[in-house]
Amino acid sequence: MDRSARLTESLVEFARTLTGEFDISDVLNDLAARVPTVLDIAGAGVSLVSGDGVSFATANAEMTAALERVQEEGNAGPCVDAIRSNEDVLVANISDEGHRWPEYVATAERLGIVAVAALPMRNSRKLGALDLYDTRVRHWTPDDVITARVFADVATSYVLSASDLERERRTVEQLTLALDSRVVIEQAKGIVAHSYGISVDAAFLRLRKYARDHKANLREVAQAVVSLGLRV
Repeated sequence: MDRSARLTESLVEFARTLTGEFDISDVLNDLAARVPTVLDIAGAGVSLVSGDGVSFATANAEMTAALERVQEEGNAGPCVDAIRSNEDVLVANISDEGHRWPEYVATAERLGIVAVAALPMRNSRKLGALDLYDTRVRHWTPDDVITARVFADVATSYVLSASDLERERRTVEQLTLALDSRVVIEQAKGIVAHSYGISVDAAFLRLRKYARDHKANLREVAQAVVSLGLRV
């Protein structure tokens, strides 16, 4: 299947997520899961604006989650720069940027990540950034950026579409919940990985499948795993 067909199919599925009874954390999880498939890259993550820095919200794999955490802890990296400048940050080879983000680059090289890109998610206000990762040198093309931005803009519009005070209040609450959800999801991934003797990435896929099969949101399933001993 070529990229155009993958894009169309994935956008249709993504639209179903937006029109269903899913909270913001589910939309961001779906965003990070879909974009790598369409672009044929190693991974994606989302970090949100939090105070004067950023907070890691979701990633499609443990490898990419590790880099999102480094940006959160050090408040430095392509995501942070993209949000501050409101411009795309495109890096074909991360080893060229050691002077810019030393800790981030060291972590990326240890994990085998070579190319990164960060696209700001913004509309009426800055929301965060969608981060893209690949394990090979990649000169990000306009087509790559446009394709990723379609998903980022759709997700951003969903999150920031509130026009009345009540919806705005709920949006702020759900953004906080999306960050809190990450903690319980990380805990659940560890529990499932230990229980079944599988990798953390495989555990995350198992949690997502269980949530979709039971028409539940990922946070609730993760909470049930952590608090109630649910087996997925």
